Order: sequence, then C-alpha cells, then structure tokens
Amino acid sequence: MAPVKRAISPTLNPAGLMATGGAVYAATAMILNAYHGHGVIDPPVIIAAVGAVAALLTRQVVTPVADPKDGNGNPLVPVPPPVVPPTGTVTVQPSVTTTQMPPLPPPTGNQL
Repeated sequence: MAPVKRAISPTLNPAGLMATGGAVYAATAMILNAYHGHGVIDPPVIIAAVGAVAALLTRQVVTPVADPKDGNGNPLVPVPPPVVPPTGTVTVQPSVTTTQMPPLPPPTGNQL
C-alpha cells in the first residue's frame, strides 16, 4: 500500500491551527517564566505542550489529502472515467449572430 500524502500546512485545518497555537503559547509561557525568574516548566506549559502534540497527532493521522477513504477503505469520491478525445476532423465557424453596442453619447455638463 502506498503512503498517503498529507497536507502539512497548519492553515488548512483547525487541528493544525490548534497545534500551532498551543506550541506558540507554550513557548511564550516558558520565555515569560524564565524572564520573571520562575520555573520554565509549569502546569500551563505542560498542558499546552500536550495539547499541541495531541492536535499535531490528530493532524497527521486523521487528515489524508491525496486519497481520502471512508472507514471501510472505499474512496469518498469516485474516480471519473478517462476522457477520450474525439476522432475525425472538427470545423469551427464564427458565430452568425454578432451584436455591437451603439456608442455612448458625449458627456454634458457636470457629471458629479
């Protein structure tokens, strides 16, 4: 079975946005804790990091892009039949019904 390609960009899926936001929040909390002389690792940082990892895992495992299938392995979108080009010669003729709009009248006075 060929590996399924996945979209890595976090902007395409809420799980990706959650993973990015959680990682940014955890990093910001760690920097602020270090700046103020507190311990770098504390419960909010741990919770944010675990949430970011869980969202990233969801993003990587649950979101196939190239070949989406349902739980039974059936494709979600049926594959369309191949397009066969027409055989023979084709003659293209210009349209017979061509219309042209009349010219606009010249502006008069103040047009505001």
